[in-house]
Amino acid sequence: MKKIGVVLLLVSAVTTLASCKKEESLTQAGDINLAGCEVPAGLTATQAEGVDCMPEKEAGKPVTQGAATTDDQVIKEAIARQAFVYGQSEEDVEVRRSFSADLNGDGIEDLIVVYMLNATDGGNSYATHMVAFTREGGVLKPTNSMIVAGYQEAVDELMVLDGVVNMVKLEQGPDDAACCPSVKVTVRYLVHSGKLMALSPTAWGQ
Repeated sequence: MKKIGVVLLLVSAVTTLASCKKEESLTQAGDINLAGCEVPAGLTATQAEGVDCMPEKEAGKPVTQGAATTDDQVIKEAIARQAFVYGQSEEDVEVRRSFSADLNGDGIEDLIVVYMLNATDGGNSYATHMVAFTREGGVLKPTNSMIVAGYQEAVDELMVLDGVVNMVKLEQGPDDAACCPSVKVTVRYLVHSGKLMALSPTAWGQ
């Protein structure tokens, strides 16, 4: 009888310790897990660590990716579409040039990208293209893309004044070698109603 009493006492003690241990491991109101998330009261340590949370959005500001990454992705997609239209052409990435300026008069800097697509059909033809991007809600939105210089032509200079893109391109003269166009022509472009449009070209200096 005495032995049974000792056994019962030991069982009671173990049960009491287990109960205390369980109560101690439960979370309390206001506890924060290792992920930095507030967890509800009454959870075990394992349950508490499984609670996930997302950073709260700032009022009026959606959570977006970094601007630089987003811009680069939008530019690549726009060029890829144009390359597909022109028979799976390949871009010569090293000659791509970008220019920031307000193109639509909203006081926000937009973007002009000039790039070259090379033929992939075994020939050596190429063309220089230009696409304008307007920035809406912090994100670039592409307009149409245009060919601005063809085979044996080149873009020499580009600047944006009062929303108008002024491009100086080199065209073939009567005595020019195929590699070396020398006749300067200024062509002006603008973004109107979300579309990139060319104005009449003028001879250099006019």
